[in-house]
Amino acid sequence: MPVLTESAFSEKIKNDPGGAFILYGAESYLVKVYTEKLMRAAVDKDLEEFNLRVFDGENTELSSVYDEVTAFSFTGGRKCVVVRDYPVDDASDADFKNIEMILQDNPEENCLIFSYTSLAPAKKMKDLLKLFDKYGYKVEFSAKQESDIVRILENGAKKRGKTFEKGVAFNMLNTVGSNLNLLLNELEKLCAYSGDTITNTDVDAVCIKSLEASVFEMTDFILTGKIDSALSILADLFAKRESEVMILSALISKYVDMYRAKVMRGENIPYDSLGDYYKDYKGKSAYRLKKSGESAQRFSLAHIKICLDILAGADLALKSASADGRTVLETTLVKLWKAGA
Repeated sequence: MPVLTESAFSEKIKNDPGGAFILYGAESYLVKVYTEKLMRAAVDKDLEEFNLRVFDGENTELSSVYDEVTAFSFTGGRKCVVVRDYPVDDASDADFKNIEMILQDNPEENCLIFSYTSLAPAKKMKDLLKLFDKYGYKVEFSAKQESDIVRILENGAKKRGKTFEKGVAFNMLNTVGSNLNLLLNELEKLCAYSGDTITNTDVDAVCIKSLEASVFEMTDFILTGKIDSALSILADLFAKRESEVMILSALISKYVDMYRAKVMRGENIPYDSLGDYYKDYKGKSAYRLKKSGESAQRFSLAHIKICLDILAGADLALKSASADGRTVLETTLVKLWKAGA
């Protein structure tokens, strides 16, 4: 059976929510939202007690799922069986045979949903997907492009009677990060706080900064010689119990962006074509790289390479069993600052 796009899946929910579905992908928020939509479309609210069954994670017994899928509905109407985050990596060959039997014997008019809101990679997921290729529908919710997320934020504000000042929704995305669930929670706060028009001042006052946004700001302070301000942001990140590994990873990412931006500028390659060269930039705007290019403007490629060597040394030090993560990162910031002095 076919792979459904988000729009085709929406039509399927409206017209005929029967069949076997697997919902998965990087946008766990959308997986959750569409699982609920499909459940509500499949079963009348008055009959949920009789016709809706939900199994959660590790507590799922496949024999019980089979019994529910094949049981007759005494109240009439479509049945819906939902299996949330089934631990597919723990599944044996016998378990896969049982899943195949469940899919084979699921009546066409009924709705069977395997829903994955966990982002943890599953090695055996491809085997599960093959079964749905044969017996059901696959719906993957890949990471949204930045332009799509901005549109979601703007539409969300509009529904609440607010509008974003030009460019502010994009600034919110860069401040909070691309996690849709977190963004929409922050949007709720933002709309409650702001006037009719949402400004950058509102975003700065209300929204939680992502780790990446904080580290990028910290890097800009290093590059402009404001080491005290950089160390202050680092202290705030430690106070929030951010992982030393994640902080260093974001710091390395910023300097890698600077290096790439410098090379591209030298070769007259436009920033918005970077996705053609590096898959981690696919679907992203040129804004991040452009900002890194501005940061790197007064530094040579040789200087950025020295900084990357410093960061590589920090990475090795952080992996040492005896290393104190805070000391490693504080020392690294000072070394980066001195390299640019």
